[in-house]
Amino acid sequence: MQPKIIEKDRFTVIGMDCLTTTEDNENHQVIIELWNQFKPRVGEVKHKKNPTKMVGIYKQRKNYPNRFSYIASSEVNNLSEIPKGMIPKIINPSKYAIFKHQGQIYNIDQTYDSIYNEWLPESDYEENKIGDNLEVFDIDFNENNNLEVEIYIAVKNQD
Repeated sequence: MQPKIIEKDRFTVIGMDCLTTTEDNENHQVIIELWNQFKPRVGEVKHKKNPTKMVGIYKQRKNYPNRFSYIASSEVNNLSEIPKGMIPKIINPSKYAIFKHQGQIYNIDQTYDSIYNEWLPESDYEENKIGDNLEVFDIDFNENNNLEVEIYIAVKNQD
C-alpha cells in the first residue's frame, strides 16, 4: 500500500452533513442515507469545479473517538449560491496521503484498517488531526456496485 503524497490548496464545497458513530457500524447506513438525500439535489449546486466528482469529508470529533461528522458534497468555484438545506465548507490547505479503495463500499473499512493499522504506523507521517479527511469518487457511484474511491488522509511529518 503505497499512497501518493500531495499538497492540496484550500478549496470549497457545498453539501449536506450529518453526525454519526462507528458504534454498531451505524456510520455505514447514515452515510449512505446522506448520499441518497444529496445525490438527487446535486444539480442545485451551482459553480461546480468538476461536475462528475463527489467529495465526502469526514472529521473525527474531539474527545469522542467513535463519533465524526461527514459531509456529502461537490467542490465549487465560489459560494455565491448555497441551496436551502445545504452548507458551505472551506477545506484548508493540507498535505495528504492518497490511497485507492476498489470494490464494494461496504468493504471500505478494510482499506481504512490497512491505512491506520499498517501504513501510518510504519510511515514517516502521522495523521494531521487539524485537517479534514476526504473521499473522492464519481457522481454515478452506487453502493451496491464496485467502485473506486480515492481516500485522502491529512498527514504531517512526524515530530
